[in-house]
Order: sequence, then structure tokens, then C-alpha cells
Amino acid sequence: MRKAWLVLVGLSLALGLPAAATSGRQNAYVLTAVANVGTVYWRYDCIRHRAPAWSLGVGFTGAATTRVTYRAGGLVRRRTLNPPAHRLWFPFRRDRVQTLALVQMIEPGTLRARVTVDWRHGIHCEPYLPPRVSMQLYPRG
Repeated sequence: MRKAWLVLVGLSLALGLPAAATSGRQNAYVLTAVANVGTVYWRYDCIRHRAPAWSLGVGFTGAATTRVTYRAGGLVRRRTLNPPAHRLWFPFRRDRVQTLALVQMIEPGTLRARVTVDWRHGIHCEPYLPPRVSMQLYPRG
């Protein structure tokens, strides 16, 4: 399997195709849906870096402002999504555990979600080899 992948990459480079075309860097793959907020996506880049790197994104479909906190290793990024935002991507990182915390506050209460993505087990350089995902949703209260 790995040899076939390396042959494909070598062939694409020999033909002059951009590395991103064979790395999944430009493609978004669905990980999970978060109620009333949107969809969490992932991308991989197993060519441009010495070690694989991954990126998380949030496809925003919510109707209320949502705060997103991304953590990977020592990196922390905080963003605010306001309607009609569409998609937010975080940087490619080699950290094998990455998390997104989403907080949406509206009059009926605060909706909280935590998505943890774990790339520690296996090789996740194909769309059909997704990472382990756990999603916790804390209802408005």
C-alpha cells in the first residue's frame, strides 16, 4: 500500500503535477457535524513536509456568533465566526492530537462542543484513512 502511494507520488512529480494534487492539501474531508454550528473538516499534507501534517477546519452553518479555540501542541488560536461566515481553516501542524472548542451563546443558553482529533494510530494520508475523532456536545443550559 505504501509502495503504491510512493509510486503515485513519484509519477506525479515526474509528470510535473503539483505536489498538492497528490497530497490532499487542497481537499476537505468531513470528520463530524456539530449541532447548530456546522461541520468539522480535515486535510492532510504528506508530501510537502518531512513528516505528515494535518489541518482542521470548521464549515460554519450556524445562525449565531461562535467562538472557536484551536489547540495543537503549544499553539493556540482563537477565532470568532460571525454569520454568514463559510469556512475557517487552521494551519497545517504535525501535532498528532488537535482540538477544537466551540462556544455559541444565545438567549436560550450557551452551546459548547469539543472535538478532539487523534492521528497517533496509523497513517492518515488518504481520505479513506480518517483519524480517530471524539466529539462532546454540551446542550444549552
